[in-house]
Amino acid sequence: MSSDRLASDDPTALAPLTSTADCWVFDVDGCLIDSLTGTSMRPGARDLLEHLARHGHDSILWSAGGDAYARARAEEFGVDHLVSGYFAKDGRDVDGHYLTAHLPLPERQAVFVDDKPEDLAHDLDVLAVSPYLSDDPHDRGLQHVARRAGLVEP
Repeated sequence: MSSDRLASDDPTALAPLTSTADCWVFDVDGCLIDSLTGTSMRPGARDLLEHLARHGHDSILWSAGGDAYARARAEEFGVDHLVSGYFAKDGRDVDGHYLTAHLPLPERQAVFVDDKPEDLAHDLDVLAVSPYLSDDPHDRGLQHVARRAGLVEP
């Protein structure tokens, strides 16, 4: 699988314009929700989740805080109806990468979106995003992800 591990807010960062993936796996804290206060959703996150749902793609939230935590965050920000499942980032392999075998991905193409791509195996399709630390209406960290999902034109 391909990988776009550039943690960049640069809208010109190289990434395929569309993806054939039918499942998108999003980290919660620092990726979709700010990691310092947990009180703001990253700009573009709701639009991205709505776009994926509208086009028949599954969106999964997973978190080191556990599946119940991921679900609670989605409910708190009113995007739970756009999410297909919630999972814990449980366990790591011998290289220190999070295990993904428990995710419902067999024979499905999946894109992982995370602010800590080094925590994911190198054979996964990973889109790295810069950490979303606090409320910032000017943040564009998901722009290359939206472009890959076909939401934003190049």
